Amino acid sequence: MLFLLIVCLLHFRFDRRIKIAALLVLALAGTTGFVVKYASFFRRGATSVVARFDYWSAAARTAATYPVWGTGPGTFAIPYERMKRPESEMSRLVHNDYLEQASDSGLVGFALYATLIGATLWTTRPRSIEDRLYFATWLGLLGWSLQGLVEFGLYIPALAWPAFTFMGLLLGTRPKPANSVDKPEPATVGSVRR
Repeated sequence: MLFLLIVCLLHFRFDRRIKIAALLVLALAGTTGFVVKYASFFRRGATSVVARFDYWSAAARTAATYPVWGTGPGTFAIPYERMKRPESEMSRLVHNDYLEQASDSGLVGFALYATLIGATLWTTRPRSIEDRLYFATWLGLLGWSLQGLVEFGLYIPALAWPAFTFMGLLLGTRPKPANSVDKPEPATVGSVRR
């Protein structure tokens, strides 16, 4: 959320010094708030963070073992059960959509998925916030794609379907660059040009 606020702030047009100061204050306040709120979680050992690193390591090893086709859709639990440490918690999913693709679909599947997300975000990135709905949609898609680094939103249809719908919406309605000029449509048979 903090990163999305920073991205949002970067799109506002005002003095660069004020923008840098605001970014620093926002980053410091956000980090401080996070540390204060979750201090007890980290004192207890942050077990879910440790578990995620275990899942991610297993997914990377699985992708290295099955680099072309992976192990198949939704099958992370099968190789993970064989390679996990006895004290590790069992998981059906990697808790990282990108590594899940590497494990389940191989390195080609991972590359295609990561390229789809990255290219969509890059080509549809807003130049300004004048079209607020477009900007908010893009910002939401950015948030969803970043959340995929630590969760499995791709495997929850109620989250994945709207995200892919928003990708299509952004790709279909992206604003034209400021320097583009509309070319007149060519005359067709039966049409009259004036």
